Amino acid sequence: MSHFREKKALLALVAGAAVALSMPGLGIGPFVFVALVPLFAAIEKGRGFLAGFLAGVVFFAIDLRWLLTLYRFSWLVVPGYLILVAYLAAYFGLFCFLMVWVRGKRGFDGVLLVLAPLCFTLLEILRAYGPLGIGFSSLYLSLYRYPSLIQIAAVAGPWAITAAIVCVNASLYLAMRKSAGYFLIAGGIVGLLAAFSIYCGPREGEALAVAVVSSAVPQEKKLDGRNLLPLLEQYIALGEQAAGTNPDLIIFPESILPGYILRDERLLPQFRALAKGADARVLFGTGDYRNGEIYNSVVLLSPDGTTVGTYDMVHPVPFGEYIPGRGLLERIGLGRFANSFLFQDLARGEGYVPVGGIGTPICFEATFPTAARALGRNGAVLLVTVTNDAWFAGSSELRAHFAAAVFRAVETRCTLIQAANGGVSGVVDPRGRILNEVIGEGILFADAVQLENKSLYSQRGNSILYAVLGASSLAAIVWKTKRTCSSKKTTRGGDRSPPL
Repeated sequence: MSHFREKKALLALVAGAAVALSMPGLGIGPFVFVALVPLFAAIEKGRGFLAGFLAGVVFFAIDLRWLLTLYRFSWLVVPGYLILVAYLAAYFGLFCFLMVWVRGKRGFDGVLLVLAPLCFTLLEILRAYGPLGIGFSSLYLSLYRYPSLIQIAAVAGPWAITAAIVCVNASLYLAMRKSAGYFLIAGGIVGLLAAFSIYCGPREGEALAVAVVSSAVPQEKKLDGRNLLPLLEQYIALGEQAAGTNPDLIIFPESILPGYILRDERLLPQFRALAKGADARVLFGTGDYRNGEIYNSVVLLSPDGTTVGTYDMVHPVPFGEYIPGRGLLERIGLGRFANSFLFQDLARGEGYVPVGGIGTPICFEATFPTAARALGRNGAVLLVTVTNDAWFAGSSELRAHFAAAVFRAVETRCTLIQAANGGVSGVVDPRGRILNEVIGEGILFADAVQLENKSLYSQRGNSILYAVLGASSLAAIVWKTKRTCSSKKTTRGGDRSPPL
């Protein structure tokens, strides 16, 4: 018994590590197609929750290790990281628990091929919602470097890729344990993903000359108000360098200065002058203070320096920009504890509304499909993500964040530009191809295609995926039920004694 448990634990550990190796931070993307096979083997016999939980702990502990870079700001990051890893690992545990339950009810064969993708995908979607929702560590992110395999995201969304990945893993497991014929199914699923690369993509659109300001200001420097004017001088110099190429649009990262640019007469005129001098629109991120509330905002200036519009972040970062359940904590006497994390919550924007035809998901928002899809549906012809990744000090978060940008481009069939401080700045075309990228300080130039057409996913969301998963699951259950009934009838017929 002890040897059996040790073997299960080892298989779970291998599975968790294998999934982590396939993610953007480590980058062995195709490995994801076999990474879950050891986990299926671990739950072939016995109970499943603990094996799944162990695999989840290993996976999330490795993939979210970049959170520990925040330790330099507060020691509370360490217990928070451990709690988050345990919370997310419970989803893996629940998945394995459900698979073992299926094994007991229906058998661990062809039904697994459908129910495993269904359960895993729904759980992955579930953990992306709610106050603790997180878009990082989704299986589909592993394939961001392989645009030929991710075009289905424009039709059924990114989680259709997760479902396909799990289905391939289940097929390979069944091929090794049941029948070699399942290898054909695994190959067919990968072939189906590739077939979507011939799906009618975006039409030609008007090109926009864009200059992206990429910076590498340490977070500690950004947080110090004494650096306001030196940083202003630095960013204006970078803006003037960008203006030298006659762009139509100059883009700066998120919250570039430790001040409220729209409310400070020392700051805003400098950006207005830059727009006028370059005869270009200027887009920048800034904090904004209005009516006693603080917003994380993106501002667009016209070529004559007037303000075209402002977008306010709708989905702030839990525990970084707002405290979930602050009201409850205050009522039970833990208000001071909440304030020790964050004195004032960031106010939420009123909705996902493009500014001057540009959709601008801010930082954390870009790790979820929701913001980009809503902005595309509401008329954005170009997506621009502004972000400040200096918080994570050159960690694997930089690559994971940019990987999400690739999928937002494919899902919406929009060109996506990411302007980062301390992270990856880059340009991704509507088919998920990375056209250019840079880390550190510099200017990135690109011709960005503006497209008005809407992808099927922008219009329908996850409904297509839910319909396919639901129909497939129903068909599998009906097939298994009929097969079981037929087998029982055959058995009863064979037991009858011949007439005397």
